[in-house]
Amino acid sequence: MDPAGTDYDFKKILQEMRDDYWRSLELSDDDAGAVLREFVVVQLGNTRFALPAADCREVLRPPRIVKVPGAGEHIRGIINLRGEIVAVTDLTPLLGLERSELPPQPQLVVVAANGLTTALLVARVEGLIHVAIDTIEPVAAGLSGLQHDIVSGQLQQTGGTLIFLDLHRTLERPELIIDQKASERL
Repeated sequence: MDPAGTDYDFKKILQEMRDDYWRSLELSDDDAGAVLREFVVVQLGNTRFALPAADCREVLRPPRIVKVPGAGEHIRGIINLRGEIVAVTDLTPLLGLERSELPPQPQLVVVAANGLTTALLVARVEGLIHVAIDTIEPVAAGLSGLQHDIVSGQLQQTGGTLIFLDLHRTLERPELIIDQKASERL
């Protein structure tokens, strides 16, 4: 057991790395002319979302989350991430999804875009995938009542529909901009 109290199965981690390596070689052979991008697949409620991996800094178990009085329903609180104070954002209200109970061990995906860093609260992180950009389809009209301005596309998979989020448009939404002067008046 490491000093932080977390057990790591190094054999499993190494096997996953090997599998990812061989899968990436297979993808490059299959999609020789296609432009591939990496995405982190997360689950919010019963819906699967893909976040651009280039905007994701890290995945972690939530440390102690401090509630912030007067913050919107999408801000669950703040965390101290190695000396940096980071807001914990719940995307369900921003996406128009029904807020559901989180599992006993939710995860945070720390993302950075448009000069803003936040930790997205998700039910779980499924992993990293490579997707040929030309296979991403436009979002179907009326898809689960989602906010279409922050959704960039969808992909039908055997496990269901994967929704692609545009983190740049998501993080520039007015609800996520903190007005420092208004905060000082509180």
